[in-house]
Amino acid sequence: MAGIYIHIPFCNSKCAYCGFYSIASQKQKSAFLEALHSEIAQRTDYLKGEEIDTIYFGGGTPSILSIEEIKGILECVSRHNKVNPAAEITLEANPDTLNPEYLQGLRKLGINKLSIGIQSFFDDDLKYLSRRHDANHARQCIGWAKQAGFDNLTLDLIYGLPTATSEKWSQNLDLFFETGAQHLSAYALTVEPNTIMAKQITAGKLQPVNEDDAVREYEILCQRAKENGFLHYEISNFAKPGFRSKHNCSYWNRTPYAGFGPSAHSFDGTSRQWNVDNISQYIEYEINPSPNTTNPSPITKEILMPEQAYDEYVMLKLRTAWGIDLKYMEREMGKRFSDYCLKQAQILIAQGKVTQTREFLHLTDAQMLFADGIAETLFWE
Repeated sequence: MAGIYIHIPFCNSKCAYCGFYSIASQKQKSAFLEALHSEIAQRTDYLKGEEIDTIYFGGGTPSILSIEEIKGILECVSRHNKVNPAAEITLEANPDTLNPEYLQGLRKLGINKLSIGIQSFFDDDLKYLSRRHDANHARQCIGWAKQAGFDNLTLDLIYGLPTATSEKWSQNLDLFFETGAQHLSAYALTVEPNTIMAKQITAGKLQPVNEDDAVREYEILCQRAKENGFLHYEISNFAKPGFRSKHNCSYWNRTPYAGFGPSAHSFDGTSRQWNVDNISQYIEYEINPSPNTTNPSPITKEILMPEQAYDEYVMLKLRTAWGIDLKYMEREMGKRFSDYCLKQAQILIAQGKVTQTREFLHLTDAQMLFADGIAETLFWE
């Protein structure tokens, strides 16, 4: 099994907090689509003929594309790959790009999982985040999606906002649960370097983020999700039984996937590679794939050493409810790694940060927010 990720870099405007590669212009859209089709056709051997079980349109704003443009991409993927008829096909969407007809068109194409970037059900929060939609339109979009037949719906929310209190965050969660959506992705507001928000906070134009508030709201999130029957299966992801994101789980389980588009990452089981985060360079190379001094390959590749593969496995699995499988580690990586991991884990177990259940090491809900920092104790020296 394998997955495909497609990065659509276009947005109607750049959100202040966004650290992902995107551009607030569609001038190069036609050339980008030509380059994307070319890349998909040229990299048919990357996944070694594995059946494609998940396809994910991320961005940027994938829903900025027309129905015909998305159809063309899906047809291109199917021409050059063996796609499971029951594959999970996800498209990220922003409310300002959605209407009933468009959603119906997506569903007819076979898109069976929709991820809508709501971020908040309150207008002052959305204004702080420089979102283009308002709370009323967000609620309308959810209704339209359900009417179009989307019964696998995920909504994104952001907590830790300076414009919100813990009580207001609880209200946001109430409104989410009322929608009947099957999946919630909730992220702490993080001020990434060089973003518009970082510059505005430095200039005193926006309130800074309070980390203590974010931790308190995360605890509320975990408790409320549990009360409403949602499984907390990854730091930021909660799902009703049977509705976990198969595509995202493939990342955490180190399943091979191919990434297409500028800034997209790929993993073949032993190495990782990523495309240049520059649309002009990406287009120039993919339309004319003949590397030379003026047109270098846009792909950077890294073959993972055993120690790197170990660190990566620890970092990814500690983020999940399943945790680190020591038996898997011993079988796939060697006993020296599993012994080292268990030895280092004793420090964290004594601190109450990690628990051990048979051959698994995992975090409690309260500690999952700090997974990346805790993982450093387990990393290879």
